Amino acid sequence: MNINCQKEDLLYAVQIIGKAISAKNTMPILNGILIIAEENFITLRATDLDIAIQCNAPADVVETGELVIADGKRFIDVVRQLPDNNINISLINDFDININYGSSSINMRGFAADQFPQLPNLAGDMQASVKGEVFSRMVKQTAIASANDEIQPILTGIMLDINGEQLNLVATDFHRLTLCQGVWQTQNQQQTQVIVPAKTMLDVANLADAEEQVEISISHNNACFKMGATIFVSRLISGQFPDYRPIIPKEESFKHQVYVNKQLLGSALRRASLLSKDINNTVRLKFEEGQIVMTANTTDIGNIREVIPADFQGEELMVGYNLKYLLDFLKVSSSENIYMKLSGNLTPGVMLEEDNASFTYIVLPLRLID
Repeated sequence: MNINCQKEDLLYAVQIIGKAISAKNTMPILNGILIIAEENFITLRATDLDIAIQCNAPADVVETGELVIADGKRFIDVVRQLPDNNINISLINDFDININYGSSSINMRGFAADQFPQLPNLAGDMQASVKGEVFSRMVKQTAIASANDEIQPILTGIMLDINGEQLNLVATDFHRLTLCQGVWQTQNQQQTQVIVPAKTMLDVANLADAEEQVEISISHNNACFKMGATIFVSRLISGQFPDYRPIIPKEESFKHQVYVNKQLLGSALRRASLLSKDINNTVRLKFEEGQIVMTANTTDIGNIREVIPADFQGEELMVGYNLKYLLDFLKVSSSENIYMKLSGNLTPGVMLEEDNASFTYIVLPLRLID
C-alpha cells in the first residue's frame, strides 16, 4: 500500500470514523482504523461492534492494499497535528506504516486487515431515502427527549415508527415526549418499529444537514445510513418501546392556550436558570391575560420574577415545570413564536412551533408546594 493525500481530506474522514472507536474495547483490533487503498480513493473504517462508520477520502493511490492501524485514536491525533500539505502513507513491512510529510516521518504499528470486522449486509428489508436537511431537523428535535439512563436502554434511543411512506420519530424519558412526523421515499409499504441509539442518530444528523439525501436501510439487527462518502451502521436496541399514541393529549382536552415569542420566553428562562437550583430546576409560570408571570427561587441564592408579554386564552393558571425541559424545546425550535396548550396544572402540556405542525413536544408539569 502506498498513497498520497491531502491532510484536510484525511482529517475529515478520520474525525468522522473516530466516533466508532470506544475506550471500553477489550479486543485490541477494535482500537484500530482499517485503511483500504483502492483506485483514486481510500476507505477508512472503525467499529466497536455496536456501531460501524466508514468514510471514503480522495487519494492518489500508487499501490493498492489494506491494513489496520493499531492505535486509531492516536492516529487521529497525529493527523490532526500534521502540517497542511501532502501526506504519504506507505507500508514499511507487512503490518507497519510510514507517514511521510515533507522531510519528516512517523512510523505506527498495525494489524493484518483480515482480522478487522466486516460491515454487515447493507441491503436491508426496508430501504428508503429522505432529504438530508429534513432528516437532520427531525432527529435533532426528537432527540431532546431521549434518556441518558443506561438502566433502561430503550429510552436512550429514538424509535422509528414506519408505515409505508410515513415516518414518525419518537423519544421519551417518561418526563417528556417528542414526536416528529415526516415522509420518506420508499417502495416498501410495510409497517414496522425499530429503535436506534439517539447518540448515533445525532451523529448522523450532524452530517446529514450538509447532504442532499440520506439513504436508509433497516434489517433485523441493524440500521444503515448512507450520506455521500460516509456510511453509519448501528445495532438496533432490542425491546418494546412505550406506546406513545395514548399519551398525546386530544385537542378538545385543552382549556388554556398561550402564544408567546420564543426569544422573550427563552431569555427569561435562561435568567431564571441562574436562580433555580433545586433538584427539579423548578420554574413557576402563571398564565394571565396578556402575559406570563415567571418566578423562580432558591433559598440560599435568591429569586427572580419576570413578566413576559403573551397572548393567553383561558382562565388564569399556575404551572410548575423543569425549566431545562422548556429550554430544550426552545433550542431546537426554528419558529419565531411558539404555542403552549394545557388542560390543567397537573396534566401534560404540549408545546408546538408556530409554523410546523409536524413537531409535538409533550412535557409533564411539576407538583408545586406552596
